[in-house]
Amino acid sequence: MTTEPSELEIVRAALDALLLVVGRSAEDLRAFHDTVSKVHVADHPPFPRVAVATTQSIIEHLKKVEEKLQEVTVALGLTHPARHDED
Repeated sequence: MTTEPSELEIVRAALDALLLVVGRSAEDLRAFHDTVSKVHVADHPPFPRVAVATTQSIIEHLKKVEEKLQEVTVALGLTHPARHDED
């Protein structure tokens, strides 16, 4: 007979998985930031237009991730909903 996990166990497992992914992503983002911030655009070939479009897409995705993480913290009762001004 298998025992179904409790709601608390499911929530803890989901949060543990989320924390692991967020931690790894934070490390990746920091490494990207550190690498790119050292580069002087003038010292390298022209930045391809496709890369400009990609950067815009990344910014939009990161904004969406930030919103979703805020939803999780609000659902956990850790913060109050934030008002986001349109950029």
